[in-house]
Amino acid sequence: MNRVVSFDRYRFESATGRLWSESGEIRLTPKAAAVLGALVTRAQQPVTKEELFATVWSGAVVSDDALTSCVQELRKALGDDAKQPRFIETRHRRGYRFIAPLSVETDASALEISSSPRDLTAIAVLPFTDMSPGRDQDYLCEGLAEELINALTHIDGLRVAARSSSSQFRGPAVDVRAAGKQLGVDALLEGSVRKTDARLRITVQLVEVDTGFHRWSRRFDRQLEDVFAIEDEIAESVATSLRGADLSGREKQALQRPQTAIESYEYFLRGRQHLPRMRQGDLEQSIEMFTRAIDFDASYAPAWAGLAMAHATLFEWFGAKDDDLEGADRASRKALELAPNLADAHVARGCALALSREYDEAQQYFSEAIRINPHSFDAYYYCGRACFACGKVERSVEMFQKAAEARLEDFQSPILLEQSLRMLGRMQEARAAGREGVTRAERILALNPLDARALSIGSLALFEIGESARALEWSRRSLEHFPDDMSTLVNAACLASRAGLKEEALGFLERVFARGWGKKDWIEHDPDYDCLREHPRFRSLFAKLK
Repeated sequence: MNRVVSFDRYRFESATGRLWSESGEIRLTPKAAAVLGALVTRAQQPVTKEELFATVWSGAVVSDDALTSCVQELRKALGDDAKQPRFIETRHRRGYRFIAPLSVETDASALEISSSPRDLTAIAVLPFTDMSPGRDQDYLCEGLAEELINALTHIDGLRVAARSSSSQFRGPAVDVRAAGKQLGVDALLEGSVRKTDARLRITVQLVEVDTGFHRWSRRFDRQLEDVFAIEDEIAESVATSLRGADLSGREKQALQRPQTAIESYEYFLRGRQHLPRMRQGDLEQSIEMFTRAIDFDASYAPAWAGLAMAHATLFEWFGAKDDDLEGADRASRKALELAPNLADAHVARGCALALSREYDEAQQYFSEAIRINPHSFDAYYYCGRACFACGKVERSVEMFQKAAEARLEDFQSPILLEQSLRMLGRMQEARAAGREGVTRAERILALNPLDARALSIGSLALFEIGESARALEWSRRSLEHFPDDMSTLVNAACLASRAGLKEEALGFLERVFARGWGKKDWIEHDPDYDCLREHPRFRSLFAKLK
């Protein structure tokens, strides 16, 4: 229900920011309405200027004049007098206080814009805005957002948009409603970070997409070493606000993540910032950062898990070097030893074992990761890939389906699901999965038209649903902008093979195999290579794979 407050002869809808008098609606600017909403929410209590700036301007740098202008607008609308106030009292040099008695009602006519916590089941966490003097804390802003994303995935009934989608919206000028609509979520968590030496100021707001209403906001002025407690408080407060109920014991325990020295944590965040970029230089940088984190604190399990994943990705995509396989094995073992209840550690161990072709044991670790966090996209996705690589296509269908459900904006899992279903002869289901994959890829491309992975793997789904011309155009665009990207080249080879362009496909494969890509087990089971298997060039290439 929409909360409506009445005072004197006025009524104010908290969810919509609309103000009425006896003679009709009084139009307010959005910022003035937000200021009034913040004041009536804490009626009879002083609200500082800093709290109002954090709530209404979401971390943007504005002068006191902006707030003064809003208060003047409200006083004019309410017929109030600053010297003898009936509604808004000035607290000299500090802030304001709403002093009129309030009555609260529920407006049944506002059901369509209900702000009931139980109705908000999807959230995106935007990268925090860097307000530090040197504007040099990008890694911390991205890292805090990703930590909160990872924490919130443990909450039952709550869907959390992936970092790859929400990271497209950054900066203080983001249109909350437009961003929320594009991401397909009910609420956004946004904020800012200001780091000065060892001091940390974090402001954060939970905003309802449909109404723009600030459901919850806080400002934290703490020492840098308190960042873990801040993250825990934000995650629990946001989850409780959205669900309208306290967290379960399992959820509270899941939010308690390993802590470490602040130096180790900063290097960990830097390492994780590079990890998803899927380029050799970034992965090597990621390894360096995770290693430095471990140098400061050898007991920090998340850094070991990150190190394992960086080595595993390098092994699979860039050279299949024994050092990387050994690095993934060693680091994943250490992560599990230090934190046996950390889902990421089990995922890392599963990936390392899958690369060593110990598929049955890998499945056990993926299953344990899922038990710890039933909403872990990574656990389902990497388990699906491992199942496909060892020929368990039926099982890969189940895992890719779960991955697609865990992360509704991910396009990779439905496209891989399409391939597995097609191999099983379940053509109607395969086409549906392919169409879903294309739809999701299109949403990503609307945010970032040059997303190499969306273009290249999306081209395969387009081809299978009968849009071959568009498929070739997407592939051409990905090759034009990312001619050396491994994923782009591999998917271009697969598309050319499906289209019967054997020589073109072999040319792409020679380029990627020469750079060390090629997981032999995957290629053995992937039908995209069937038309090439008897070709002498392919047989020569395949014989050299590990």
